[in-house]
Amino acid sequence: MNILLVRLSAIGDCTLVLPVVRAILEQKPEATLTWLIGKDAYQLLKNSAHPRLKFIAIDKPRTLTDYRSLKRKLGESFDVLLAMQASTRANLIYPMVKARRKIGFDNTRARELQWIFTNEAIDFKNEHLHDSFCQFAQKLGVDTDDLDWRISLSEDHKKFNLPQRYIAINPAASKLERSWSEQRYVDVIEYCADKYNLPTVLTGGPAHSELELAHEISSQCSTQVINLVGKTSLQQLAATLDDALLCIAPDTGPAHIANAMATPVIGLYAVAPSRLSGPYLFRDLTIDKFELAVETLLKKDPKQVPWRTRVHDRQAMELITVSDVIEKIKQVLANF
Repeated sequence: MNILLVRLSAIGDCTLVLPVVRAILEQKPEATLTWLIGKDAYQLLKNSAHPRLKFIAIDKPRTLTDYRSLKRKLGESFDVLLAMQASTRANLIYPMVKARRKIGFDNTRARELQWIFTNEAIDFKNEHLHDSFCQFAQKLGVDTDDLDWRISLSEDHKKFNLPQRYIAINPAASKLERSWSEQRYVDVIEYCADKYNLPTVLTGGPAHSELELAHEISSQCSTQVINLVGKTSLQQLAATLDDALLCIAPDTGPAHIANAMATPVIGLYAVAPSRLSGPYLFRDLTIDKFELAVETLLKKDPKQVPWRTRVHDRQAMELITVSDVIEKIKQVLANF
């Protein structure tokens, strides 16, 4: 069985796909799997190799020339296409793929008319994104109950000579509305220093908004803060999160990376419901104020709003209090 899997991005989403890929290869010894993946996500997952797994790392195609080049790279025909990405640019890849079975999302989640380019679909469920990826594997008769999540790291990843014990905070999300305020992060950092004598390591990418937020937080703290925002590769980020006692993060890729490394994640969610995209293995630690945000900011019944509803308001994240986060920290560090 020759399988093509398409999931180009985002980085966090690809970490949710990795355990599914491993399950397919483990349970289908006759299968080979080619993963069409974005270059950034590949840099994170490139060491998670398997003899029957091939990565094709690309930038998202933008021009007709890009699609022609990709068609040449794919070359061969496949038995199954797992169309795990539904977007305009991804959907235009699917007609180029020669495959008897083309499995995509259900009509509710098949964005940008994906169903036109597939001939099978998973069932709609109000479920976590990872569970939807599992449904693709289940279509192949693969059991997804016991999965290996861990991201494999190279031996030479730099660890920045960090303290033996620390907490990690990834303060920024890709969208400002999903990020918590700097003063509340400062309060949490000071609490961990005073209560547990633990320093904080800030993580994140090189975007200006992330750098600025990290600077504001570290400049306001009177205790030790190690600012690694914009200074790590993705594998170094994974190693840093792996060694942390816990990670605090809003709805962003590093929350899923920490989850994959089995580091307890205190997820901060209000713009979107955590049941769809929260840290999968640590749902009990997630603080979710989405329904409250729907009630107070949208003035709607959270039980009646459409599946795609989001609360695009910075006030949503302010519904999460410092006390909420401290209670979760106490839960994680109860035996510290």
